[in-house]
Amino acid sequence: MPEPGALTQVFETLRPELVRFAQWLARDRAIAEDVVQEALLRAWRSREALRDTTALRAWLLTIVRREHARLYERRRLELVPLADLPEDCVPDPAAAADEEWLVLRTAIMKLPLEYREPLVMQVIGGFSTAEIARELGLSATAVLTRLFRARNRLRGICGLGEAPDPQGDAAVPAGSQP
Repeated sequence: MPEPGALTQVFETLRPELVRFAQWLARDRAIAEDVVQEALLRAWRSREALRDTTALRAWLLTIVRREHARLYERRRLELVPLADLPEDCVPDPAAAADEEWLVLRTAIMKLPLEYREPLVMQVIGGFSTAEIARELGLSATAVLTRLFRARNRLRGICGLGEAPDPQGDAAVPAGSQP
């Protein structure tokens, strides 16, 4: 375990990346800041649990992901049927964000969780294949296969031609695990 001063410095160094990841998860900067603050507090309280300092970044990103999930476990939102709202009250999502970013985010959210999670961990979180494999309890080969298939499905969702699967994707049903 690193010294408390060194750990604080590492937390501050990684904070922008943690906020970026939390903002991608929460889609709101203020919520992301709160999630990261709570995650860093949890990490500080359980710093003795960290045995391998090379896994610090992955450990913190996992805490952020879990803290974001806890946020929604605690909060129960009141649901209102869209049909009951006046037409001018329904927000236009394309007006709130860049249209290409919205299309990509929507496409990513259409991916099955088994493909979406490693893709987000790699692209947004910056995890290596080995870190993703360790976090998800998969082999590195399975992670690489899922990343390939996630990108391939994104190409299909976005109307681009899918690249051929060198492992023969046709032999594996879409819902099965690699």
